[in-house]
Amino acid sequence: MKRHLENYLVDVISGKQKGFCAFMLKIALWCLSWPYRLIVTCRNLAFDQGWVSCYSPPVPVVISIGNIVVGGTGKTPVTLMIAQEFYEDFRLAVLSRGYRSQAEKLAVPVILSKGDGPLQSAAFCGDEPFLIAQNLPKAIVIVGKNRHKSSDMAARAGAQLILLDDGMQHRRLARDFEVVVMDSTDPFGQSHYLPRGLLREGISSISRADLIILNHVADNQQYLDMKEKIARYTKAPVVGTRMEVVSIETFRGEVLGSMKDKKVGIFCGIAHPEYFEHTVTQEGGIIVDSAFAGDHMCIDPSTLADFALQCKQKGAELLLCTEKDKVKIFDMKELALPIAWVKMRLSLVEGHSEWNNFKESVTGDLKRRI
Repeated sequence: MKRHLENYLVDVISGKQKGFCAFMLKIALWCLSWPYRLIVTCRNLAFDQGWVSCYSPPVPVVISIGNIVVGGTGKTPVTLMIAQEFYEDFRLAVLSRGYRSQAEKLAVPVILSKGDGPLQSAAFCGDEPFLIAQNLPKAIVIVGKNRHKSSDMAARAGAQLILLDDGMQHRRLARDFEVVVMDSTDPFGQSHYLPRGLLREGISSISRADLIILNHVADNQQYLDMKEKIARYTKAPVVGTRMEVVSIETFRGEVLGSMKDKKVGIFCGIAHPEYFEHTVTQEGGIIVDSAFAGDHMCIDPSTLADFALQCKQKGAELLLCTEKDKVKIFDMKELALPIAWVKMRLSLVEGHSEWNNFKESVTGDLKRRI
């Protein structure tokens, strides 16, 4: 029910839902967006004018990775991409809120990884920080809503570089570099504040950025068009990225071959399931059915078992999910079909010189301050 309501509201916001009811709902949402806009604007003004102080953790360099819209722009893959550039040479810590996790509700942050892989489950600490800890086993990963305490814990653990995941709106923690992730298909969140649009703060906020990462870039022309629009609000360099399939693997670690012409059922709990649909189709898979949960949510075992049976009856050979969903599956009941997951990575496709300049700036600051 909640998922259907979220989808309906998104369709109203984007203009896919037509008619009198949708029109009236838009007006109501627009009215509700003004108090939110006022609060966000006043808050940012307080920080910009120095009326509210920021806390500088005792760590050489802090990089914030965030966005101006609600929903999945691809911050976690960007965090992994940036982390991998400095992972081997510096002691790295990633601070995550652990959205919709048990750890998020605690007063004291939780150390998910001390530098030897995850110590907690994805159910407790959240799917995204667990995925980060799994992919960066030598990194310190700390989960919790109190970023001040998290940063101090990272400093005591010897961190030289902190990556603040989803940190753009958390301005109380000072940062040396602000990286803003934007979705090339809708970079400005329908150009309206929540709840009329998807903006968490004004488009002009990207003027604070040191680097813009434009994700889901289809081709060079789209990159150039979006880069021109973004340049109206910021002088920050813009690079283009997109997700690419690395492999398709079973839960036993077996790598499967081509998906071409294979009938599959897909399921996921991500912000934009349509991206996953597109990926599977692009790889040649034939989707017979799909099951989607809300972002960060998982499909319960009984529902998954029913879904597997339905897909098998429709001729599917297996079920497919994302890596983010793979870490959330704990109860592997006997299913009518096997499950495989799609391993993907974020690739830089545009703005290579800008990316290299950013890396050199961060590395230079690290070497001077350590």
